[in-house]
Amino acid sequence: MRFVLVLIFFLLLQMPAWAGLKIGVVLPLSGKEARRGETIRDFLLELNQRFYLRHGLHLKLLFYDSKGKPSRAVKAVEDAFFDGVRVIVGPLKPECAPRFYEKARSLGLPMVVTAGEINPMKYLREPPGPIFRTGVSSRAAVKTLYRCLKRRGYHRVGLLLTNDAFGREGEKWLKAYATEYAIKIVTKRYFGVHDTDVTVHLQALLSCEAVICWAPPRSSFVVARNLSQEAFNLPVFFSHLVAWEGFLRESQGLYGRPFVGAAFLAEDNAPVDPEALAVWRSFVNRYDVLRDPALAAFADALIFIKTGALRAGYRYWVRGLEKTGLVRGLTGLYFLSTDDHYGLLPGSVGVFRYQWLRYEPVCAPQAGVL
Repeated sequence: MRFVLVLIFFLLLQMPAWAGLKIGVVLPLSGKEARRGETIRDFLLELNQRFYLRHGLHLKLLFYDSKGKPSRAVKAVEDAFFDGVRVIVGPLKPECAPRFYEKARSLGLPMVVTAGEINPMKYLREPPGPIFRTGVSSRAAVKTLYRCLKRRGYHRVGLLLTNDAFGREGEKWLKAYATEYAIKIVTKRYFGVHDTDVTVHLQALLSCEAVICWAPPRSSFVVARNLSQEAFNLPVFFSHLVAWEGFLRESQGLYGRPFVGAAFLAEDNAPVDPEALAVWRSFVNRYDVLRDPALAAFADALIFIKTGALRAGYRYWVRGLEKTGLVRGLTGLYFLSTDDHYGLLPGSVGVFRYQWLRYEPVCAPQAGVL
């Protein structure tokens, strides 16, 4: 009898090891962004099935509806915590990221952040804990954009920024890396996220060699529309937030205008994970879905967890991932270290334009990133 009790107790202790890893995924599954969130959810389920069949991994995905709202994202993190998840993934919308992050951090949940920008320098005295960032961050996007501008001979640029958190975040990195890439910021203009006409700001930037617009998607569309209406002959480059094909198809003013995008958008020679890419191509053929960088960022979160679990087991996946270094995701190549979990290599990002229903490289991602 004692032997049986000892055996049962031993099995209970080992349960997390053989029962797999519970992962909470926060997505908008209702509201305006529901269709996009459902597409990402369905792809993650297929990718997870491939990981089980190919690697024997038991990753249990639990999905929580944020409705695309910061307050609901917080509630989703709380629900996931009480359901016993071991890691939380999300959000879809950058404006949800700060509250998502703070709530997960307060609960001690490891997380993979898929949107927004978390600055680890703010937490030097109080380490932020196990946190990873997938997809194109503003830091990687700015480096890529500056490299492209320098290659094309633009050195005197103007900035057109929204006076919100995203605009301020972009301004910080644009100022930080300007000298490194021999870029001189000659003029800065700010506009509101709800402004419907920015013509006066564009007129003030006409003397620049090129302009960088750092704004949320709808605000970027207003800028592109005014450029077309006024026929301004001014090269304007946009941020990575406009790269989703579903948005670009609805925003004809952005047709043919350059923006930052991940290697995932390139048709050929992209430095991406071949296993995830095969699942993506099969998924597209069956459902005819559009390219979405956010989908790639969520896929990379699953790839991160898979990589850590294969290296060190379900219980110590964070430790295993930290020691991996180079990770190939669907977005591109990452290099993760103990002091930099935001490691998407800028060479995995390029500048594209969208026209004729396809992405065309203006400055292609580097094929030989390493």
